[in-house]
Order: sequence, then structure tokens, then C-alpha cells
Amino acid sequence: MRTKALLLAAAFAAAGVATSMAQVYSVNAVGYVNVNIDPGFNMVSNPLNAADNTVKSLFKNLQGAIPDGYKVFVFNNATGGFQTAVWSIFDEAFEDSVAANTVIAPGNGVFVYLPFGSPATKLTFVGEVPQGPAMSNPLPKGFSIKASQVPQAVRPDLIGLPGASGDKFFRYNKTTKQYQTYLYSEFDPNWETPLPVIDVGEVFFIYKAQPATWTRSFSVNNPT
Repeated sequence: MRTKALLLAAAFAAAGVATSMAQVYSVNAVGYVNVNIDPGFNMVSNPLNAADNTVKSLFKNLQGAIPDGYKVFVFNNATGGFQTAVWSIFDEAFEDSVAANTVIAPGNGVFVYLPFGSPATKLTFVGEVPQGPAMSNPLPKGFSIKASQVPQAVRPDLIGLPGASGDKFFRYNKTTKQYQTYLYSEFDPNWETPLPVIDVGEVFFIYKAQPATWTRSFSVNNPT
């Protein structure tokens, strides 16, 4: 899972009198991300802010024909269960459902199921890189599926993911179909094992003992 292209579309405006030579720049980063989708379950984030962030819009952009049995599973933190969006090969669209109409904003994600026997493919996302002085990603008590709001391959704890005693972090391995588990130390204010780098377009499960907020400031003019 990695960014294939990031196209920078810049609008330039001169400010002040000619003698000042001052300029103001307004930059929007727009482009696309291709995420690898293998047969079976895949945990996938929405890495860009699209014009329509609903499941039925975001997750239909597979390269090649979408097979019968293609599904998207949306986790419900309140119930601890999943709601399912099912692809209809007759309508060539997701069947109307709560899951299909759910908004998946950047920093959140889903399970994507590609039926076994189908060839591996790619899912394409098109949109803008989220940016702002204090972007916030709520982390509710209990389990939730989360990702960085900015499409970067990075350890989440290095870009502000908060941790506390009792928290757990789960990274899904789609090859072994198992989770790698990371625990927040009860004695040290840190993760017992350093968190892994999470790829662009990938999500993870996190269990929060208490609700928190993952806050980050980001600008394409200063991508740190």
C-alpha cells in the first residue's frame, strides 16, 4: 500500500506593492493513491478527502471488473459489530444499505473483502490531502478502526497517536490472517514494543481504555 502519485496544484497570488516583492501562496495537494487488495480480508483506510466519502463511492474504484461477492464491512463502535455493504453485479453498484451510505472520513477505515479465487487488484482513491492547524480524529472508548489522517507511511505514535494504560493496538496481517498486538505499558508512559509503520491506505484496530482525541497539524508547505 503506497502512494502512487501526489500532484500538487498551486495557485499563486502576489501581495503588496511592487517594491515589496511579497507573495502569498495557496497550495492544495490533490492526487490519487492506489491500495493493494488481495483475495480475502483487507483493512483499508480512506487516505484522501474525496468529493464523496461514502462507502458506495470510495470503495467501488477497483481496477478491473468487480467480482460477485465483493463486500465492505463497516465497524460500529457502539455495538461492537459490523454493517455490510454488498456489491451487486447486476446494478454495478453497492446495494443500498446503512453501510453503503456510511461516510468514511480520512483517518478511518473498513474491512474490504475480495472473494477467494479473484485476482489481486488495486483500489484507487482520488482527492485532497487533509491539512490544517489542528485536525482531530476522535478515539472512542473501546475498539475502533483508525489511521493517520494524512497519507504518510509512518509509526502512528510518532505523529501524535495518544496512548494510556490499558490501551491496545492491533495490526492485521492479511497474509497470515492474524493480528499483531501491541500493549501500552502500565508502568512506562509508552508502548511496550514500538508501534509498526502503517502504510498509506492501511488502518489498524485500537482499543482505548478511555476516550481520547488524536490531534495533528499538517501543511503541504511544511510536510513534517
